[in-house]
Amino acid sequence: MQQYRRAFLGTAATAVGLGLAGCSEDDTGDADDGDADEADEEPDDSGDDSTGDDNNGAGNGDTGQPDIEILDHSFYQEEFTSGVRGTAVNNTDGELSYVEANATFLDADGTQIGEGLDNVTDLAAGREWEFDCMFLGDDPSRIAEYEIEVSEGF
Repeated sequence: MQQYRRAFLGTAATAVGLGLAGCSEDDTGDADDGDADEADEEPDDSGDDSTGDDNNGAGNGDTGQPDIEILDHSFYQEEFTSGVRGTAVNNTDGELSYVEANATFLDADGTQIGEGLDNVTDLAAGREWEFDCMFLGDDPSRIAEYEIEVSEGF
């Protein structure tokens, strides 16, 4: 299971204007979207030191890749909805019967204020999946950061 954390700063001018402040962790080693201001954010979660191989004991053979991997993700806020959208890929040579993306939304104090979930069944080998974890809370302007992870199985 991979976990990512992204932080946001709200603008005073509009509740819709949440500015991306930076990603504090990306286990894949790939540049997420070029954010260079990570030093201004809270420290990384010291408990999350996953190497990409933490998939409930399953690994992708000799490639060193996790079975399911997040390729990209970003926060969105539209007129009536907000959440996290992204793309994950099945790195295995076989179909994954169930894959889940789970976002945890946190306020500025680190208090969990909501969760979003998306899932897919029968994800073919090598296939990418676009997920959308919607925030179902009342006030998306309270979101200061989020954590996103994908996992397989029930």
